[in-house]
Amino acid sequence: MSEKKMTKYDLKVQRRKEAEANAKKEDRIYKIVMAAIVLFFVGFIAYFPIRNMINLNAPYFYVNEEAISVIEYQYNYALAKNSYLSENGYYLSMFGMDTSTIDSQMYDDNLTFADYFDQIAAENIMNTKAMVAAAEAEGFTYDTTEEYDAMIEDMEAAAEENGLTLKQYIQQSFGDYATQSRLKSVMEETLYAAAYYEAKYEEFLPTEDAIQAHYEANVDDYDSIDYHMLTINAELPTTNPDGTVPVDEEGNEVAYEPTEEEIATAMAGAQIEAKTAQETVATEGTEYKAALKSSVNTLVADFLFDPAREAGDTTYIEDTANNRYLVVSFDARYRNEAPTHDMRAIITTTTDSQTILDEWKAGEATEASFIELGMQYDENGMADYEFLYEGMPVSSVDERIGEWLEGGRTAGDVTAINLDDLGYYYTLYYVGENDTVWHASIEATLANDAMNAYLEEISASYAISDPKANLKYLTVAESTEE
Repeated sequence: MSEKKMTKYDLKVQRRKEAEANAKKEDRIYKIVMAAIVLFFVGFIAYFPIRNMINLNAPYFYVNEEAISVIEYQYNYALAKNSYLSENGYYLSMFGMDTSTIDSQMYDDNLTFADYFDQIAAENIMNTKAMVAAAEAEGFTYDTTEEYDAMIEDMEAAAEENGLTLKQYIQQSFGDYATQSRLKSVMEETLYAAAYYEAKYEEFLPTEDAIQAHYEANVDDYDSIDYHMLTINAELPTTNPDGTVPVDEEGNEVAYEPTEEEIATAMAGAQIEAKTAQETVATEGTEYKAALKSSVNTLVADFLFDPAREAGDTTYIEDTANNRYLVVSFDARYRNEAPTHDMRAIITTTTDSQTILDEWKAGEATEASFIELGMQYDENGMADYEFLYEGMPVSSVDERIGEWLEGGRTAGDVTAINLDDLGYYYTLYYVGENDTVWHASIEATLANDAMNAYLEEISASYAISDPKANLKYLTVAESTEE
């Protein structure tokens, strides 16, 4: 619109200059108007950086009285989103979700994923502020320089790998307003809070007496069981009683819906089969080893974890929701004294793990060189942790990795495992055994409970306010309550 004004004016001035070339009055008017237009355009051009600065410095929301900038918000939003995708992206893809458009998709009945990441980002910022205040009150000191420099080096490497400048990479990762200098204080505060969190976590590690007492009070939650199970499905009719295929009003085939009487008849037949299957379930059923109660089908959990259970006990249980019977054989119950494992893992979705392992073997082939090589293939943000996975029970990994871990490993063992069916490639370096499964689980539970209680305590006086309604999850929460 402003460009059209300028063009008309130029034409108007040209006509005046041709008709009244010697008119001083018109010449003075021309100079005055031109000066005004020049000033207008200077102001118009300058408006954009000024507007950006206003947006940049304007509070996005508040934690108590402290204004939170859009820079800090976008940084934490990116962390929340990336963390969620690194943990759940594969499974979401398996269910057909396009994770590249996850922000606009629904997280639950009320929140989009963008709203959910908003909530996580805002609450993480609030907790960070609470931890920083508590840390400073305790006189906690921590030099973030080394970690900050390492993060920038990782960003530089990632930027180069993707053909970007560091500035471009930071903007793509953390928002259009983000720059290295603007993020520096935010990153350093986050690192300081994380260091304080780790220090407090160590303080909250339980004693051996506390671990033993918790186990004795919650044996069902920590004991493991071995069992076998068969599933006997009721043979429900799939056609009309006359044998014809059911169709809708338009003549399209549809699934037959059995009557209650037909379901009851089919279930009665399945029950007879299930009762007979008790004799063979221990040899023909699917075997489950070292299963925790939390992972066992709730219909059979009470039977399996009954203190009176003995090896060889069997039963069959009706599953009316799925029109089937579950046939179970109890084998053993025990406290899992198997060790957990520490390993370094380079996990990729694009590079064959044997290729990475061969590259490692062609170099110094040390633990340090494994970590260094991992920097080139980091797809999961594990560089900051030097690709170390600690205290891994075998039950927490794919069975192919579990078999390798249980194969008499010694420190320095390496392998390449391609899980082609899952789309993941693992290059593994064995570090050593760690705490026993049951002990590690209780220690983590008690420490996390204590840490969460502490965070709740120190953040109790903190609150998020959003006068500009930038945080959509708060609006959703208010409308839901109404």
